[in-house]
Amino acid sequence: MLQHLKRITSVVFFKAPAYKKLRPVTIEKNMECLELLSGGHVFFAGPDGKNTVYGRGSLFWHREGENTVHRYREDDPYSCYVFEFEVEKKKKICPRVTIPLYTEPLMGFAEEMFRRYHSGESENPAFCAMVYSTLFWYATGPQRNPGESYPEALKNALDFMEHNVSNSLQLSDIAAAAEISKSNLFTIFRHYLKTSPHKYLLKLRLNRAKQLLAAGERSIKEIAFDCGFESLEVFYRQFSANENATPGAYRKRFCILEQD
Repeated sequence: MLQHLKRITSVVFFKAPAYKKLRPVTIEKNMECLELLSGGHVFFAGPDGKNTVYGRGSLFWHREGENTVHRYREDDPYSCYVFEFEVEKKKKICPRVTIPLYTEPLMGFAEEMFRRYHSGESENPAFCAMVYSTLFWYATGPQRNPGESYPEALKNALDFMEHNVSNSLQLSDIAAAAEISKSNLFTIFRHYLKTSPHKYLLKLRLNRAKQLLAAGERSIKEIAFDCGFESLEVFYRQFSANENATPGAYRKRFCILEQD
């Protein structure tokens, strides 16, 4: 499977602009591009050729001459991790669109590979092989159909949390948005996401913080409050405990701009 693989050329995180249209990118010769949706929804032709709505966890595997994802609701812009590989020849090894069953572990893997790529592991052939083969494993492993999704209550809760990550949220707020009790909220999070609402919200906030730190456009204090942390001290404590680095150290490692 890996004989045609030469190297990994980029790992980026992309968020589509709201209320704008994107032009598709055509994959160049001897290249493969994988897009993993982390939020929002896109329209894409499914295996039957019909336009289908795809959301978080959908994996698109584009090859030479094919176009990237670009159609989406302008009021619901999507975000995704993008992996690009140089290959020796065009070779179709799995379906173009898949929805791996284990969404959250896949998201965790993508986040970690993004971090490791930008910390200097991109030239390691073993790193390239690991990323490619793991994505292939998810793309060919247990799948969900586009029509099979989380319960409506969970989707409402996730959407509410994603769009209010900068606000001070209580579990009662999230449960109200999902129109279920707090006990049922815990139940569906444990069953489908293998985590609690509190831990999921913290992960959302930390992920947003990492993106803003890497962008280098705001102070750490501004980022802390923009990501919903009650104080700068809490932000430093939570970030350091979960990322094994202070916000300042993370920024210095991943941002090319001088800041703070």
